[in-house]
Amino acid sequence: MKTITRVAAAVLAVSTAVGLAACADDAADSDTLRYGLSSAPSCADPAQASTNQTVNVARQVADSLLDQDRRTGELKPWLAERYEASPGGRSFTFTLRDDVTFSDGTPLTSDVVKKNFDALTSDESTSTRTLQASGFLLGYERTDTPDPRTAVVRFADPNVQFLQAAATTQLGILAPSTVARSFDERCSGTAVIGSGPYTYSGWEQDRSATLTRRDGYGWAPDVGLTTARYRTVEFSVVPESGVRAGSIGSGQLDAVADPQPQDREVLESAGATLTSRPNPGLPYVLQPNASRGVLADREVRQAVTTALNRPELVETALGDGFTPATSVLASTTPGYRADPRVRYDVAAAKKTLDAAGWRATGDGIREKGGRRLAFDVIYSPEFYGNKPILELVQRQLAAVGIDLSITALSNDDFLSRRSAGDFDAVYYNVTRADPDILRSRLGADGTNYSQRGFDPQIDPLLSQQAGTADRAQRLKIVDTLQARLVDAGYAIPVVELSQVAAVASGFGGVGFDASGVLRLQFPNGAS
Repeated sequence: MKTITRVAAAVLAVSTAVGLAACADDAADSDTLRYGLSSAPSCADPAQASTNQTVNVARQVADSLLDQDRRTGELKPWLAERYEASPGGRSFTFTLRDDVTFSDGTPLTSDVVKKNFDALTSDESTSTRTLQASGFLLGYERTDTPDPRTAVVRFADPNVQFLQAAATTQLGILAPSTVARSFDERCSGTAVIGSGPYTYSGWEQDRSATLTRRDGYGWAPDVGLTTARYRTVEFSVVPESGVRAGSIGSGQLDAVADPQPQDREVLESAGATLTSRPNPGLPYVLQPNASRGVLADREVRQAVTTALNRPELVETALGDGFTPATSVLASTTPGYRADPRVRYDVAAAKKTLDAAGWRATGDGIREKGGRRLAFDVIYSPEFYGNKPILELVQRQLAAVGIDLSITALSNDDFLSRRSAGDFDAVYYNVTRADPDILRSRLGADGTNYSQRGFDPQIDPLLSQQAGTADRAQRLKIVDTLQARLVDAGYAIPVVELSQVAAVASGFGGVGFDASGVLRLQFPNGAS
């Protein structure tokens, strides 16, 4: 592998207004794009992509059955040239293109689609990293293959969210040779064979990944896109934001992820362009474990909601390109509504705690029946803003008498403890351009990190929206759900995640899809 300053890749973000930031007269002469990642991709397999850095790498290798328009949210063909949902939302028929091949030459057939979905619902699919992919397939019964070009995916219950899931990176379709491997084996880049515009040509776990453009790729989902701009894309892990910024100025990197506020002036002075796009889905939230500790009390959860000064969190720790969370859905998610109760109101927080019997003590931390008002939050430091945000949250909560402690974990330990419910509160986000993320992450029948029981005011509606085919009717249900989830405090919104990147002058051909995931394809007419 090349040295760490030589391996890089493409920008992680582009605003919705910018779309594809590429044109003929700004294209660099280089056929190589070197990009500095802020953290390492955890696995080469798109089905196991649990971090933004991982998804952005894996998407270049794997295509999906459908695509989602980044401006309108409309679903459109990709590997499938046509699709149709049954009236009851229990089965979905995909007619596949007849010209698609994987990079090993294997043709795309309905049996390949079946093998991909069967693997994600098998007993072997137990990795915590496959939770999002397998969650898209909850209730999966089988895939019928009446002919090589027709795949009929069937579910036990109505599951209208599956169509949008079919456009995600996690449900990217892989070659039979990859699907036949174990999920551990699929984490090596050389084991992952997709139908995308790039192939893995190098993979060094926790250090770097190299992609090579695939000649002959011709099934991009957008008629305005042709082939990828760069012949080689080199990703490297450069954890220090200052080093990443300096490498743009010195010409060692062409683009960098996650420039921190203190480094953005340096990047702009070097001629780099800063771009950003808010991620849809679940914003960064504090999700309480409602089965234990002080957060089992709804009043405490409500007090935490109003004790947070979200604009201060953004201004202090994140800067331009980020926004405070105003709902349990991020603002770019279909069906989002701002909730007036997601506000900063110290007086309201104190009043709620007073009414619940939590009294101030000499050190400022409240007590009730000899019990301190204290809880711990676990998080993964994958995103640079997590630590400073939580440290400021700690101070904000202390101002109303709540003692917050913070525990940073490796990504694998974080995923394991989160799945096991071994925490008081968990801080995380999930990117998805569909409101069903509320069911899959906050529902009692979903991952249920809150460890809560069935809630008759919320869980029936979560199931109902998943089976409602009429878009307008479904979004009315989602509107009600957001209000009830905020009121219950099952997820406390904090800030919205944005993809922010800096791109050196002369480098283009990059864009982000509806889920905020990197695309490296060039518009028609550009060179």
